[in-house]
Amino acid sequence: MEDFWYEIENGRSLPSLYNPEVCIAALRGVKVPEPEDLDYSTHKLCVIRGIRYHPGFATLLHGTNIEFTHALNARRIMSNDIPEMEDDELPYCIWYPEIASEATYRELARRYPSMKYLVGRSCAVAGYVKLFQELNLLPEVHIAEEAWDNGHWAILQSIISSDIDVTYSAMDDYTRELRAPRLACLNGDTAVRSWLEIKHKHEKEPFDGFESLAGYKGRYFNITGDMSIDERNSQPSKPEDVSKWLYSPLPKHLPNINKDLLIVMAAYNGDIDRYARLRRPITVRSEHNCILRGIYHNTMFAKWWSLQPSARTNYRILSAINARFIMSNDLSRINDETKNLPYCIVCKFPELSSPISNTSRVSTPFFGCPRTPETFRGGIETFEASGNFLSTQY
Repeated sequence: MEDFWYEIENGRSLPSLYNPEVCIAALRGVKVPEPEDLDYSTHKLCVIRGIRYHPGFATLLHGTNIEFTHALNARRIMSNDIPEMEDDELPYCIWYPEIASEATYRELARRYPSMKYLVGRSCAVAGYVKLFQELNLLPEVHIAEEAWDNGHWAILQSIISSDIDVTYSAMDDYTRELRAPRLACLNGDTAVRSWLEIKHKHEKEPFDGFESLAGYKGRYFNITGDMSIDERNSQPSKPEDVSKWLYSPLPKHLPNINKDLLIVMAAYNGDIDRYARLRRPITVRSEHNCILRGIYHNTMFAKWWSLQPSARTNYRILSAINARFIMSNDLSRINDETKNLPYCIVCKFPELSSPISNTSRVSTPFFGCPRTPETFRGGIETFEASGNFLSTQY
């Protein structure tokens, strides 16, 4: 499950005075750090974790920071005490580490109707079938995945049974936001309760020579707000085997698995259908390099990426797309204004640009692009592949 963690690319923080004693005291709900210590991200996460696990801890922080306020409100709900909350103070995860009573969740849904789907998800965790039926919700995929993970089959079957044609998504575990229901299927995009048990030990922020990095591993799921930080590392109770889905068609509703391996393999192979379905809004470990490989080896994958808004600011992806187009004898993306010109425009496994079409001959001198060495290398590789060296006259 190591791939469940992703490497923070933009999660850099200012140098901090990391204090393990402050972290331990906060995690155990013993002492709230001094105000100056709360500026450090690692200490702040430890406080949020302490709030969730220890009723009554750090209540004075309510209203000082929205993350603390969310955690305090969630803690009170899980302790069967519903607070008065403004819309921006409504917590997202109200079922971990403890579950409130069925009566509490029923009253919460009555007082805050916008939280009905969160209450429904709490029912899937706790097995409150009667309350779930009372809520009369649309068949929602996060609730279904939670019911699947916690073994509450009655709720699961009421959502994905054969007589239900469509399912919806009304939550976003990546952003911790509720949204208008939209069509969706079970797709491994839920931070189910068992995943929240996988913890990461706080540590001193490493220094990369320029600035300090965060003293914790970021997660693409952070529905509790504490990045699952703890005093020790922990692993899942049983290993996952997702190999079956590497050679089998994906079902309509993906089982509750860590799909990261499936994502990187789909990117590696340039499988548009699989990749477009499985990808997360945040790249997982090794995904970016696999995307580049897929673009170089699959023209349609390169074309698909050329249409994605997220590619417009990624120079490595743009460079790979340009290379793939050149190797496919398509110079439509190359002109005097073209940026992100590729260094490698030949690769032995992908097709070489055809010497007959004169693509390599035209691409550099005609458009004035500073890529003579790359084109010359293409001529050499073409000669090796076809025995007909492409003359390059500059």
